[in-house]
Amino acid sequence: MKSLAVVVLTIVITLSGGFLTETVRESMVYSWAIDVGDEFEYDITVIGNRTTSTGVLPPPLEPMNNTRIAVEITTLPNLTMMYYSHLFVQEVVNSLKTSSQFEDGSPIPLEHYNIINSHVSMSLIPIGAWGHLDSLFPDQVNRDLGNHESFMSRFESDFFFFGYWENQSRPRPRIDEWYGIYDVETGVPSLIVISVVSIGALVSDFYTITMSLVNE
Repeated sequence: MKSLAVVVLTIVITLSGGFLTETVRESMVYSWAIDVGDEFEYDITVIGNRTTSTGVLPPPLEPMNNTRIAVEITTLPNLTMMYYSHLFVQEVVNSLKTSSQFEDGSPIPLEHYNIINSHVSMSLIPIGAWGHLDSLFPDQVNRDLGNHESFMSRFESDFFFFGYWENQSRPRPRIDEWYGIYDVETGVPSLIVISVVSIGALVSDFYTITMSLVNE
C-alpha cells in the first residue's frame, strides 16, 4: 500500500506540473483581437499654450481641438510567444499599424498627422499575456533623473495601462509623455493622452492632447 501511495503521489505531482506549465504557457501567449481593415474613431481635445517673448499663443496642435478622426488598421506585426521588453517595443509598439483621417474622409494636415497617427499606432497592443507584459516594464519612472526614457505599464483587474515617458535636458529642457488606458478584451485604448512640456529661451510649450474612443 505504501508503494502504491508513492506511485499515486508521483502521478499527481507530474500531472500538476503539466497543468501548471500549460497555464504558464497560456498566460504568455499574445494575440491580436483586432484585424486589418478594422476602423475606430477618436474625439480629440487639445489644451495648453505656447509662450513667447511677445505673449501667449495657442499650442501647436490647437487646430486638432474638438475634431474627430477615423483610424484604420492597415497592418499588424506577427507575434511570438516570448518577448523581452526591448523586443516588444521594437517589433510591436514601434511597428506602424494605422492610417488616420478626419471622420468625413478629409486628410489630416501633414504637420499634425504624424504625431496623431504615430501615437494611435504605438498605443495598439495585443491581448492575452497582460501579466507577462506588465512584468516587462516598471509601474512608474523616476522623474528626478536627468536624460532618461522609459516605457511603463500597470495591470489592473479591469484595465491595462501602458505608456512612455522621456526627459531631455539638451538642447533645451523637455518632457514627453504618452499613455493609453486599455480594454483588456480588445487591446484598443479607450483613452490616449499625449503631454509635452518644452522650455526654451524664446519659446516654451505646455500642452496635452487627449484622444477618446467613440463608442458606437
